[in-house]
Amino acid sequence: MLSLHARIRDPRLLPLADKVLAGERLSFDDGLLLYATADLTGVGAMAHHVRLQKHGRATYYVKSRRLSYTNVCYTHCQFCAFQAKPGDPRAYALSAEDIIRELEKPENTGVRELHMTSGHNPKLKIDYFEDLFTRIKMRFPEIHLKVFTMIEMDYYARISGLSTDAFLDRCMAAGLESCPGGGAEIFDEALREQICIGKKDAQVWLDTAALCHRKGLPTNCTMLYGHLEEAHHRVDHLLRLRALQDQSHAAGFQGFLAYIPLAYQNEENELSATHVIHETTGTQDLREIAVARLLLDNIPHVKAYWVMISPGLAQAGLSYGADDLDGTVIAEEIAHLAGAKSPQGLRQRDLVRLIEEAGFQALERDNLYNVYTPA
Repeated sequence: MLSLHARIRDPRLLPLADKVLAGERLSFDDGLLLYATADLTGVGAMAHHVRLQKHGRATYYVKSRRLSYTNVCYTHCQFCAFQAKPGDPRAYALSAEDIIRELEKPENTGVRELHMTSGHNPKLKIDYFEDLFTRIKMRFPEIHLKVFTMIEMDYYARISGLSTDAFLDRCMAAGLESCPGGGAEIFDEALREQICIGKKDAQVWLDTAALCHRKGLPTNCTMLYGHLEEAHHRVDHLLRLRALQDQSHAAGFQGFLAYIPLAYQNEENELSATHVIHETTGTQDLREIAVARLLLDNIPHVKAYWVMISPGLAQAGLSYGADDLDGTVIAEEIAHLAGAKSPQGLRQRDLVRLIEEAGFQALERDNLYNVYTPA
């Protein structure tokens, strides 16, 4: 087998390879070089080395169901094709009965995780969520409830007249078990004003994630790439996540479970109508996975999110630092309304085949990365 150095063509990457082999942390400038170099295979080789050190050939997936309880949203994100304003014929808000009926459908048999992110609907307050979570957990105690972006949580706490702390306590008592990582978008404040009006303060996202960690509520984290951002914005974003994870770990908390790079989908939204933004390329998508694995040394898992980049490219991502293909993701809406070309769900056997054909070991997990062993 070739040594790591032998797989690197750009000599500027050799000092980074030395750091990787020594388990040393990469710097901001190192991150910029990872984006600047044309030697994608060299970047991928370093990321794959880190992946093997952390996880061997284990690759995780979960039987999951995506559900959005409302598409009504008062936050104006220019990249979003999902949002609807009150009065829009597409507008909806699901009741607990609606969601339970949906989960009772045969295609949801065996689902272990319910992942819910939605719009910012001013009619939904704490009583709605307490009732929703309590009733879902009563009917499906085995399903893990993963709900709320950090921005959603902050919004629904405010319109409920509660502190985020109190809102979170009540949701956890009703059954909330973890949070997905959406809503982070890109942390640079000037860019946020251009792409997600209403989510201008990145510190709200970071502070809310820190609060979740202090309460023992695991979360994921994300970055939206491929829009108006540049390399230095991406490196800044990733290092802010790394710094928060350092703080959570120093305080004795688990913090972020996984990082998910999210490729911008360039159809049916205001941002693509006002700017020339090309669809992300395969090299771009693989680089984002690899750079994340190299810079986020304290976040255990990196996902290749097939919904955004296609199942085939996500499979290749397993050799560029990713150790998780996410899940079956039944009925994803948000990315597909913005132009995602992937299926709206994959069968378990499809995920296993993708993983095993790439030479990895497929392991079914729960949301906390506990592995299920076949009966």
